[in-house]
Parts: sequence; structure tokens; C-alpha cells
Amino acid sequence: MDELDKVLDEDEKILWQGKPSFLPFVVGGSIIISLVGIFWLTFTVPFFFVGLTTDLFVILFMLPFLLIGLGLTFGVPVYNLLVYKNVQYAITNKRAIIQGGLIGRDFNSIDFDKITDAEVNVGVFDKIFGQNTGSIMIATPAAGIVSGGRGGAQDMRYKLLNIQDPYEIFKFFKKISYDIKTDIEYPNKLRPKENPGYETEYTPKRRRNILIVVLLSWIEIFNKISNIEIKIISME
Repeated sequence: MDELDKVLDEDEKILWQGKPSFLPFVVGGSIIISLVGIFWLTFTVPFFFVGLTTDLFVILFMLPFLLIGLGLTFGVPVYNLLVYKNVQYAITNKRAIIQGGLIGRDFNSIDFDKITDAEVNVGVFDKIFGQNTGSIMIATPAAGIVSGGRGGAQDMRYKLLNIQDPYEIFKFFKKISYDIKTDIEYPNKLRPKENPGYETEYTPKRRRNILIVVLLSWIEIFNKISNIEIKIISME
């Protein structure tokens, strides 16, 4: 369910919107864990059924292991299936937005000026289950998180999973991100010539008009001072 409009600013516009491709998202994201669960069950199920014919204690002992195996096998695919209808991605003229959530709605907002890195990836399961699908990873600084024991800050990573036309969307995302960051960093004529910016607010004519107004004000003040001096001299 699309509820992106609820978190948009008044002057914010959606430039691209999409959601994951069904099979890569539901199946591809869980197949490895499911295979581990199946492997787990191949050892657990025989002992469980032996307990059904012999001893209640064996059943009670093996039941948690059976539930773990079932959870590994079916848990992640069922969860992905339930959240799929709520997952939406958007790129606006201010940020990237990721909508998710099982019962409620969760929104992750990634402002363009906070982005430190972005990557595109087409995985094995995109190749198997998808039709021209892939994922975009976006990194932003995460203050207070220690990385690898070196004391550096890790990046917070967000993913637009299994979207159609990943390379085209990635190029579009990079262009918008670069233009807006340039607009923030170079809001005037210092902007590089090769990038005019994204809807720049710099107006050189207006700046020249302000200078003229200031100059005229100083001339008017000077004239008033001169008139006062002339009157004083006349009175003397």
C-alpha cells in the first residue's frame, strides 16, 4: 500500500517511484536460509517421528528443534510475502524514501547531502528469478557506531531491493543526487561551469540591483550631509 504522500513536504515532488519485483524479493532473499532450514529438518524430523512411536520425552525434547527448522525454512519467505505489499521506493527532488513495515508503516528518509556512497548490484537471484532487476545500495554516515575495532564510524546502509531497470534508475539517482548536492555546495556563481545545478536559486541580476540600491542610499546620505554643511555655512 502506497502511503508516501503522507511524508512528503509541501514543495516536494516524486521523480521516480517503484517497488521490488515479486519473485526475487520474496524467494531470492530467503532461499539460502530456507536451504539451511531444510538441511536442519532432514536430521530433526526422523528423530521426532521416532519419538511419536516410542517416548513422549523424545517428542518434547525434539519439538524445539523441529520448530527451529520450520522457522528457518518458511519464516523468512512468509515474512517477505506479508511485507511485500507495503514496500515502496521513491526518489524525490529532496531525498530517497523507503517505505516498509508488516503491520504499521516504517519510512527511511535519505537526504541527498548526507549520502557518502551508492552502488548498484545485480545478484544471482535477480538473474534467476528476475527480469532485468537489481538492487541499489545507499550509504550515509552513522555517528556513534564503531567499525572493526579501529574507532571509525560505520556507514548506515539502505537498499532499494530488486527493482526493475536498476542501471537506469541508478544513473538517474546519481545525477539527481549530484545536481542537488552541487546546488547546496555552490549556491552562486562559484558553481562549476559543467554543472549548472538543479533548480539553482542564484539570481545575479537581483544581486546587482541590491548593490545599486545600496550605492544610491549612500549617495543620498552624502547629499543630505552636504546640504546640512551648506546651510551651516550660510547661517554663519
